[in-house]
Amino acid sequence: MKARQSILILWLVLLAPLLAQAQDTLQAPVLTYSHSIAISSPSAISQDRNGYIYLLDERLNLLRLNPLGQPVDTYSPPARGRISSLHAWNPMKIVLFYEGSQELVLLDRFLRPISSTDLLDLQYEGTAKAAAPAADQGYWLFDETSLTLSKLNPAMRQITVETPLNLLLNREEFDVRQLREYQNLVYLLDFNSGILVFDNLGNYKKKLPYTGLQHLGFRNNALYFVKDGKLYFYDLYTQKERVLELPQQKKYVSALVGGKHLYLFTTDAVEVYLLAE
Repeated sequence: MKARQSILILWLVLLAPLLAQAQDTLQAPVLTYSHSIAISSPSAISQDRNGYIYLLDERLNLLRLNPLGQPVDTYSPPARGRISSLHAWNPMKIVLFYEGSQELVLLDRFLRPISSTDLLDLQYEGTAKAAAPAADQGYWLFDETSLTLSKLNPAMRQITVETPLNLLLNREEFDVRQLREYQNLVYLLDFNSGILVFDNLGNYKKKLPYTGLQHLGFRNNALYFVKDGKLYFYDLYTQKERVLELPQQKKYVSALVGGKHLYLFTTDAVEVYLLAE
């Protein structure tokens, strides 16, 4: 009897991974196309904690979409250049970064300007390629001139953290697309070498070897991105992957994941899909 129980337990242990995989397959959501909206950038996109989506339309206006993917607000910036990146996780303080003018702009929840920070006025020595808000009210900057990750304290008007990246990035080949702080870690997306991960003091921790990515998104404990016609979810704590096959009629390059909707971006449009189990 004990021998039979031992054999049964062994079989259950061996079958557990297969059963889990089958369960993931059964729970894969069904995508139902809803509508599309013309855009000007598949990477200057963001999502706030209330599920609203932010993107740039064909005229470079900032649109806010409700969770159904319908435009509800518009911000028409002054003629100061193109918004390089935007961060709207905190809808009370939406951060816009203009690489051309080296300016950071804060908007309130009505998309009205609150303040602006000109890196040139702060005598910032270098050229910021990407920027992102930090949890302590500062800003993370990637400087392509000195090849450093730094943190700016605008109140003190000085850099408080500076991490050299010359041993992590190839100066001749780097192509940094995005910066983001999430759950006390800082993620720097380089198109050619992958995702560099730092702690909130700027100390390098590891590299995730996912190359050729346009944009990173985060949802709960997962990092997600689009690659080769698939939507990948990477668990930040277990390091496990889940993969969702995307519709093949379009070449999608980035995505934002909502509670009941999936927003898939081509180079000139966002397509809104309803998620159904």
